Amino acid sequence: MLHRLCLLVTSLALISASEPPAQVPVPQPKPGEGQSATPSEKPSDEKPPGPAEAPKPAPKPQLPEGPRADGEKTPADKGSGDAKKEGEGKDDGEQHKPDGEAAKPDEKPPEPVKPEDPAALQACLGALKEIGAEFKELEPIRDEEQGCGIEAPVELSVVLPGIKLEPSGTMRCETALALSRWTKEMMLPAAALAMPEKKVTAIANASTYICRNRNGAANGKISEHARGNAVDISTISFDKGEPLVMKPRGEDGAPEGAFQRTITAAACLFFRTVLSPGSDATHQDHLHLDVLERKGGYLYCR
Repeated sequence: MLHRLCLLVTSLALISASEPPAQVPVPQPKPGEGQSATPSEKPSDEKPPGPAEAPKPAPKPQLPEGPRADGEKTPADKGSGDAKKEGEGKDDGEQHKPDGEAAKPDEKPPEPVKPEDPAALQACLGALKEIGAEFKELEPIRDEEQGCGIEAPVELSVVLPGIKLEPSGTMRCETALALSRWTKEMMLPAAALAMPEKKVTAIANASTYICRNRNGAANGKISEHARGNAVDISTISFDKGEPLVMKPRGEDGAPEGAFQRTITAAACLFFRTVLSPGSDATHQDHLHLDVLERKGGYLYCR
């Protein structure tokens, strides 16, 4: 009996030793290695992973159109911003017109011809007669659609006694008087100093009244010639020798060069705009003079 009991106890001990423990201790991962299953997890039956593959980016969530709290533009906002960069829109507050409607430039109607002050006109005509100029008064010239015209034009034929304007030119009395005074007070004394053997006999009129824009352009501001305020001079003739041709003479050391530079500079004491030969691309072969009034009495002399 005792022998059987010992055999039973020995058998139970062997059976107990052959069963694995309920929990197998798992070694702690070394630094740098991935995490393994925790003690509460069962050993994985999955196959060991192959070579690492690049993770695929997760798709971005679709956001509603409109500005986001972080300031970043949504696709709708970005599209409008790109259009502005390409010139399809403006940020200056300009109103956008419906599709298919072309933007029209602002077109201002031409200013009407200014009437002459009766008292000032009579004083001018009297001064023009007194200085010795020869002229005749003409009927008003009006071209309201183009903004051209002269309310009280004169046709000047003789600037001073013995000095013709060739050909005669149509202009305002103020322009004619400025031309006669400049010739008398500046041109004749300068000619006597530079070329004492010669006398001025004529001034060549390259342009007086003509209805056109500045520099003959198709668009832009109207020319002062179109209002009778301007005269262009191409040559000055003498009783001897060749006429003095208006051309760039900035480096001309001859008496003729000094004469032209002197009368050109002095012209700004009688006219409000002076463009000498060579002052720009459109004034290479003539001297432009006009009486355009500027703010503050400003003079433009080149």
